[in-house]
Amino acid sequence: MNNHGLINRMRILFQGIFLMLAFTCCSRQNPIAPILVLATENGFGTYTGELLKAEGFNEFEIDSLNGGKISKAFLSQYDLIILAEDVTDAHHWKLISEFVRKGGNLIAVCPVQSHEELFGIAELQGNFKGGYITIDTSLREGRSLSGRKLQLHTDARLCELKGASPIAFLTERLVNEKKFPGVVVHSFGKGKTAAFLYNLPENIVLTRQGNPLFAGIEKDGIPGLRGMDLFTDGWLDNSNNIINQADEQMALLSHCIEEMSTHAKPLPRLWYFPDTLKCLVTLTNDGEYKTETDFEPQFSDVDSMGAKMSIYIIGVDDVSRDWVDKWTAKGFEIAGHPDDTKEAGNPDWNNMDSVIKAKKGEIDSKYGLPYRTNVNHWFVWCGKDKYGNPDFAAQAKLEEINGIELDINYAHYDIKSNQGDYYLGPPGTDQGNFTGSGLPMKFADVKGNIINVYQQLNAVYDQQYNESHDPEGFFNCFRGLVDRSLNNEVYSFISVKSHNDEYYFSRTPLMKMLTYANNNRVPVWSALQLRDFIKTRDEASFSEIEWNNNRLSFKLNSSVANENRLTFMIPFLSGDNRISRITCDEKEAEYIVRSVRGLPYAFVSLKPGVSYPVTAYYSD
Repeated sequence: MNNHGLINRMRILFQGIFLMLAFTCCSRQNPIAPILVLATENGFGTYTGELLKAEGFNEFEIDSLNGGKISKAFLSQYDLIILAEDVTDAHHWKLISEFVRKGGNLIAVCPVQSHEELFGIAELQGNFKGGYITIDTSLREGRSLSGRKLQLHTDARLCELKGASPIAFLTERLVNEKKFPGVVVHSFGKGKTAAFLYNLPENIVLTRQGNPLFAGIEKDGIPGLRGMDLFTDGWLDNSNNIINQADEQMALLSHCIEEMSTHAKPLPRLWYFPDTLKCLVTLTNDGEYKTETDFEPQFSDVDSMGAKMSIYIIGVDDVSRDWVDKWTAKGFEIAGHPDDTKEAGNPDWNNMDSVIKAKKGEIDSKYGLPYRTNVNHWFVWCGKDKYGNPDFAAQAKLEEINGIELDINYAHYDIKSNQGDYYLGPPGTDQGNFTGSGLPMKFADVKGNIINVYQQLNAVYDQQYNESHDPEGFFNCFRGLVDRSLNNEVYSFISVKSHNDEYYFSRTPLMKMLTYANNNRVPVWSALQLRDFIKTRDEASFSEIEWNNNRLSFKLNSSVANENRLTFMIPFLSGDNRISRITCDEKEAEYIVRSVRGLPYAFVSLKPGVSYPVTAYYSD
């Protein structure tokens, strides 16, 4: 071989070595996410990811047991597996069991076949139907949560304990006996397991969205099919409205993740609100058939209080481009109010679609504005798909098709219902959220498919209190929600509706609300501002998470800009050590320490739209 050939072969060899080193370096710099969700769309499995995002654990990947990747080596890359699909293959059970035996953590969030050794339970005959789950608040997993009975809208598996420890129990509405476990934890080998013995993500969806069997059916006797018809005939135990019972169950999942993380590494989370806020308000206005001259005094009042507002208008001919430009420049939102009331009793998919498209076209052609949030006239809710089949999420699917990303059609209105007045909950201070949640989250259909439209409950609704001649109740409803969010960790994004044609009633209590918000430093936004922030928060993620020598390092990834700061939080304690300093971009970061559901966290607020390397240093 001549020298030239030898040189070429050496060059190829060194290139190969260089590529291998580069690949290894890249792999180490981009380790896999610590949480793996094993799920399919069937049975609400992939909706588990929406629960994690709502709770701020934006450091997960979703795959399936049948995805082709599952192997011993693949699973060993993760600290925690959340099992949200049925396991029918003995080989898969063996892989999962071995993962836990060697020190991995496993949470099952939907009914699984009994696996006595792994979960410490044995399955009994029959299911538990239509009951409640009661959390044991004396345990670390139940700390700071509610000990009240929380509704189950899914069946639960009946099991007996075979070594596991119960952290929640299945109970009946009128009986306090804790005969069967509802959520259990267990040690297996070097690892830990937890099992929710009911389909947690499905129960969250059904608590928030109502009974799918009532889709497209008039139930409450109030003219027009509405989302509120889905909460009739005993579906809702409104005594739980003041605790956000869906959010309590998601918080229990978070506590399980936190407890298991103490055996692996501290996990960062995103805070619910912008900055370090504990509450946020959105203000909307159905303009109905009024004109810009009618709107001006109300907008001026709101503006004078430093607040923003969304208005949903029916007649664009009565509102000029100049007026719209003036108020959108101030941060207000102008959107459409689709009117399908001519078929309110039986809305049709195609007709509702055409009504939305027409309104979207009017807003675009006259004002040049995007149409991203929506309220229908009379809150008309289409409950049938394009084939005429019942579908309790049909309206959300129509909105998704039309580019709408936030829906505010669920509203607290139950006056003169055949279900009895206040079937959605008592008025005033103790009204609460009848969807069991104060958090904007995406809709899902009855099969568990995620719909890219956020559901935001309109809890503080002027017409409810106008018809009952109760302006003080209107204000007290608002105050109760704010106070619980600020002081009791019943966190809520609160939506207030103040019709322009009912401003004669709502002006005084609304001004009291805005004053109360200002005094408590609670911002009042338009619905579009809320949509923008929630999208920014959901898009952000954590990667490159490493835990070495009492140092937690990770990358906060954010590519969607927003005028409000995004806040992440890190467990303040790790064993006997606590955070002594935090750096972002290798610069000292300011942080505050706050208890979140009984666990101290360090909060850091940053400008979104930029990615940051972060290091938290723990010391004794």
